[in-house]
Amino acid sequence: MDEIRLYEMYLNEAIEERKSGLLNKNPEYQKLKEKFNNIMNNYPKLQLILEEDRQMILDETECKMLQKLVSIYLEMTDFEDKEIFLLGGKEMFYYLKDTGVIKEK
Repeated sequence: MDEIRLYEMYLNEAIEERKSGLLNKNPEYQKLKEKFNNIMNNYPKLQLILEEDRQMILDETECKMLQKLVSIYLEMTDFEDKEIFLLGGKEMFYYLKDTGVIKEK
């Protein structure tokens, strides 16, 4: 069975599939996601700020947790960006191969 080519499907769908693959295959990414979810679950004000765009007054601990959330989020997006980059390279190779620009020997 042939792999589905990126240029044959919706870009967002392919990217989301790759991101969800990180949760299944990358233990470091899984830990980051778990930490992120734990903080969100333990600090409801942060959930309201980030998910419902509400304005809240935070205490010192909540401010520190918000900083931690941002740090974790940046680490997670680094993993996601690398996956998207690799996906693009792989799909470009297949596209060039399928269009005859790259020939197999």
